[in-house]
Amino acid sequence: MNMRNFILIFGLALLIYPRFILAENWIQGVAHMKIADAPLVDVREMTIKNAFADASFKAGVMVSSEEILLNGLLLNSKVVFQSQGMLRRGEVLSESINNDILTVRVRADIMQYEQSCINSKYLKKILITQFQLAKPKQASIGALYDLPSHVTKRFKQQLESYSNNPNLLLSNKSFTKLNSLNGLDRSEIIRKANYLSRDIGYQFAVFGVIRDISTFNRVKKEFLAENVTTRRNFTIRIYVLDIYHKNIVYEDSYHAEADWNFGLNGTVDMNSSIFWQSDFGRVVLNTISSAIVDIDEVVGCAKSYGQIIHKTGDGLIINLGSKHGLKMGDKFTLNRVMNNTNDSKVSMMMIQSIPNSEVEVLSIDNDTALVSSKSLNASIAANLFDLLSPVNFYQDTKTSNN
Repeated sequence: MNMRNFILIFGLALLIYPRFILAENWIQGVAHMKIADAPLVDVREMTIKNAFADASFKAGVMVSSEEILLNGLLLNSKVVFQSQGMLRRGEVLSESINNDILTVRVRADIMQYEQSCINSKYLKKILITQFQLAKPKQASIGALYDLPSHVTKRFKQQLESYSNNPNLLLSNKSFTKLNSLNGLDRSEIIRKANYLSRDIGYQFAVFGVIRDISTFNRVKKEFLAENVTTRRNFTIRIYVLDIYHKNIVYEDSYHAEADWNFGLNGTVDMNSSIFWQSDFGRVVLNTISSAIVDIDEVVGCAKSYGQIIHKTGDGLIINLGSKHGLKMGDKFTLNRVMNNTNDSKVSMMMIQSIPNSEVEVLSIDNDTALVSSKSLNASIAANLFDLLSPVNFYQDTKTSNN
């Protein structure tokens, strides 16, 4: 039986959708199961579940195998949310069969409760821009020149399936020039954030670069022979821009490798399931899934903002509506983005709340809402592109932590 690594994503679906600020905490687990006359695929699935249950038990988290639903990369095409969401993600380290006993070893990233936050009840608006390929020549093997666009689409699909939070928009353009990704400067970030804030009105932007898809040979010495396998790297660097704060709030690189099951000179059809079900295709999807777990936590813990897009005689129109979770009577407070420059001439962005500026939702449609207030301060102080935030966000967070 070939040993494969799979990234398994687990989520948490509680009524208030809490999220946690976490460091990775990998715990290993193991399980054994007799195969006998049972279908191997069924025995394997249950053994993997038991192994993750063992890992969670070692971490002090009580999760039974029946409560574990494995990610679609292993079983089907959909990420499944789990009521026992302390298991963030996992990896099958090894599988072996000996005397009709299947043994599976795994490692699981277990949630810790030391620091916590709570999602705003409103959906975050996230722009996903086109990923780029750092070394296009590496795509010649398999003719994977369209891999960045496929990765971008898969990234959106998986984030949409995994997260309860975002309202996503897929851009057909990249965030910046490829050479700029080697060193984004503060002025460019501010300039791009200003444009995105006024032109699109989304709170976050996700962008990145595929740094490495090179191939290499792995040689295994066997009895009287050598077994040579072609392997392929997949390394991607991800950035998350908080558009309103004009700051990169998350960046990290993710790396994996897998057997390259195709020829070196042919063309691979990336629209075919044959590619995505291959070892390398699965590794690409697994790597994207791992990044999504981290991004979802960053976005989920952030405070929600609506933006003023129009002023009328009846009040203010904001770019949040019923599809983002707004309801009649919801209350917000007015905020303004402040640009402060310190002694080192470094521009720092702050979102400052304006006192006595509470407004209330009077009417809603799908994408926007009309808010108004009897407060003279709210009416006079409000400008186009100013921000509104839920008045009870920090109160809810404090209540949740207690």
